[in-house]
Amino acid sequence: MAGSTTSRVTDPVVADLEELTHTYRKADYRDGSRRVSADVVAHLRSMLDASNRTVSSSTHRRMLSATGDAAQLAAWLAIDAQRYDHARGYCQLAMSLAERANDRTLLAYGIGIVGYIHLHAGDGQAALRELNNARDMAGRGLPPAVGSWLREATGEAYGLLDQSSRGLAALAQAERAFDRITPENTPAWLSFFNSSCHAARLKGRCLTRLHQPKDAIRALHEGLTLLPNSFVRERSGTLIDLSLAYIQLKEIEQACDVARQADGLARRTESLRNRQRLRTLLVELLPWTSLDCVQRLYRQVLLN
Repeated sequence: MAGSTTSRVTDPVVADLEELTHTYRKADYRDGSRRVSADVVAHLRSMLDASNRTVSSSTHRRMLSATGDAAQLAAWLAIDAQRYDHARGYCQLAMSLAERANDRTLLAYGIGIVGYIHLHAGDGQAALRELNNARDMAGRGLPPAVGSWLREATGEAYGLLDQSSRGLAALAQAERAFDRITPENTPAWLSFFNSSCHAARLKGRCLTRLHQPKDAIRALHEGLTLLPNSFVRERSGTLIDLSLAYIQLKEIEQACDVARQADGLARRTESLRNRQRLRTLLVELLPWTSLDCVQRLYRQVLLN
């Protein structure tokens, strides 16, 4: 279909394209963004080319939303590759398509991804601005899964601003929203968020940002226990968060052991984002460079 210039796009065709996007999403979790980025970009381009060949207005709206989903996936892949300018461009495309489809949920999610880009840059204030915009844009009809995801990110932003009480309040709101999630009220492109493993790992990451290491460790261990082995990159990122929590408790040998595991998985998926996070983690370990475990970790991360 992608190579055709005359075929009309029907609902079954859109469904096939949505399923292909989902297949790429699962491949990203398992194999990493570098293995699927080129295919996703080609897939996105073919969807853009086909978006004006729909057979009805309802199919056209569905196609626009489906193409927006592919664009937001491309944004996440660019983030993992630390190509943030590209990620912003894909976010803008996803938001434009969502507006044309009158899909306020996808629009809010796209704005939220921009907020995450600011989180990765350590800019809590800019992240808060985008995350608040996302909630305002969606209005009262925001699905609980998207609301929970945005509130968790808000908690992280407050952590960057050293506002722990506000961050914990946002995290509590995220957990309450998560309790209302059902398959029926969750967009298909965010269906993975239904799983408790993702709620636990994101809670742990937020608690680490808020310097609540004991609670973070409990949540992160829960997330790692529940997280399927196919989510290789997410497991690596969760292990990095766990290592940071152990550093906050000054449990350095455990921190190094966990970080070594994270490094192995980051190399397996070729995640530039997680490998950069590990190099940043080494800075946190500077006070303990006399320890053998820290020296071994430095050699593994920097030299191998």
